[in-house]
Amino acid sequence: MTQEEKKAIVDKAVETAVMAQVRDDVCSRSTLYGLSTQFDFIPEEMVTASASLCGGTGSGSGSCGAYCAGLLAVGLKRNATIEEELKDPESFGKTAAAFTEYRERFVKEMGTIMCPKIHEKLFGKAYDLTDPVDSEEFLNLPGHVEKCGETVAVAARIAAEMLLEDE
Repeated sequence: MTQEEKKAIVDKAVETAVMAQVRDDVCSRSTLYGLSTQFDFIPEEMVTASASLCGGTGSGSGSCGAYCAGLLAVGLKRNATIEEELKDPESFGKTAAAFTEYRERFVKEMGTIMCPKIHEKLFGKAYDLTDPVDSEEFLNLPGHVEKCGETVAVAARIAAEMLLEDE
């Protein structure tokens, strides 16, 4: 696969993920949906399940849902299976290398993996989505869907690039 072909796949995954974010405002599912349109090994059920990760994992203001969804896609392709680990306990090191690389690349661009800290970067204020007042304020911020789309784009791009490394 040429670099141009890889770039086209990455660009399409990102574009689709951002469009889904703007349409649905579910960062985790949007990220994984965009990736699934370009990588057929990502099952629809996983895309559906990933919605639970939005808003800092279960709207809990924890790790960014877009980050978590991209990490799931990378893990689906790069993680060792339990059977592989039982045969070769050192195989987990390859798994750890992949998720560590993904995290480091995400943090390099976003500064953190934590949803409220990303809010602070994007909106100038950290929102606690477990607090009804903060959550309501966040959901009504002008442009919040598009700004969160920036994070979705970063997560989808890094994951897609990593998924294409062996191609």
